[in-house]
Amino acid sequence: MKIRKSFLLKTLILPLLVSSFFLIGFQQGMSAKGYRYMKLREFNKAIEVFSMANDKKGIGLVHIKQRFYKQAEKIFQEIGDDDGLGLTYLRMRKYDKALAHFKKANNNAEIGMVLCSQHKFKEALEHLKKDNDFTVAAHAYMGMGQYSKALKLYERANDHSGEGLVYLAKKQFGKAKEKFEKTNDVSGLGLVALNEGKFSKAKRYFAQSRDLEGLGLVALNKGNFGMALKYFSQANDLSGIGKVYFKKGDFDVAEKYFEKANDNDSLGDLCFYIRQFDRAHEYFIKAGNKVKAVQSLREKPSKASAINYCIKAIKEGEMVGELRLQLGEIHRKLEEYKLAREQFEKVLQIEEMEETALFYIARLECSAGNHLASIDEYRELLEKYPTSKYRLEALNSIKTISTLRKLLAKKK
Repeated sequence: MKIRKSFLLKTLILPLLVSSFFLIGFQQGMSAKGYRYMKLREFNKAIEVFSMANDKKGIGLVHIKQRFYKQAEKIFQEIGDDDGLGLTYLRMRKYDKALAHFKKANNNAEIGMVLCSQHKFKEALEHLKKDNDFTVAAHAYMGMGQYSKALKLYERANDHSGEGLVYLAKKQFGKAKEKFEKTNDVSGLGLVALNEGKFSKAKRYFAQSRDLEGLGLVALNKGNFGMALKYFSQANDLSGIGKVYFKKGDFDVAEKYFEKANDNDSLGDLCFYIRQFDRAHEYFIKAGNKVKAVQSLREKPSKASAINYCIKAIKEGEMVGELRLQLGEIHRKLEEYKLAREQFEKVLQIEEMEETALFYIARLECSAGNHLASIDEYRELLEKYPTSKYRLEALNSIKTISTLRKLLAKKK
């Protein structure tokens, strides 16, 4: 007996097709949900959802976020995913392996990220002409100290952690914390705590996020060099290892590690410390660190080059407040108090830098011999910012100035 085609289509083929389409739709929907959980750093939920969708790549990406690199590597090897392997090796700082896999996958954006990680920022931007990736371009500009460009690109990419890194670099810790909290970036919150000198809090954050580099930085700041070296070695962080040897005074060894990591900023710090200010200046220029570049020039006997560089850098529009503070300090030490005040008062107009500007103005008044005005400025600082990072220095200065005024009054 012949089976009619329409009957076969309706009773056998169509149900299979519908079932297949439903399954695909279900898997795609669950995967999308998993990626949302991953973005929110709710990793257990993300893995649960990816498992339901049989999305092994998603599970591997979660493992990378959790810093479970061996598990991620195993998954991506099983499914033959070059992108995933590239990302895994990138996080492990195995840059040659990462590049090889990204090249196989023809992934220009991640090749750019590898170049950023190697501090080859200009090369990364050249490479990104082939692939307009906002986040990677932002990382490149960030590394070059061009924070305004970086911030705009992070905003376009809706990358709150990236925005937090910009504010952290600009020492705007409140804004940085706000951005990291928005995306539940525990490592980012650890960096804020570290920069605020809250080492125990930073350690808790870094331990929670399995951030070996962060734990290394905490140990380094607490003078535990053995533990710092252990963490940095486990993370394959050459710059971190170099910083340990720098702190220990093994400058030749430190320099070799900084050179391997192409870390110009740390090389600049090393040269500055051993008073090779011209070399320091060159490295800071390469690193895009204009504030440190000025500081290295300030150490030279003639201040003309520091003043000229500072004025030029201010016109370029990056780190303007910090550069004005440097310029004001140069004028203060040259006893050009009017010029110094002009710079500090301009910084005072930058909302997030008011606290620092008040401190610098108070110190300026003391240098200029305006002792009562200096005390008033310090008191204004303490009134507006009761927990100021300058609190102890301000109180000591008020005490010292008051004591000196009493002694002078007695002599009269």
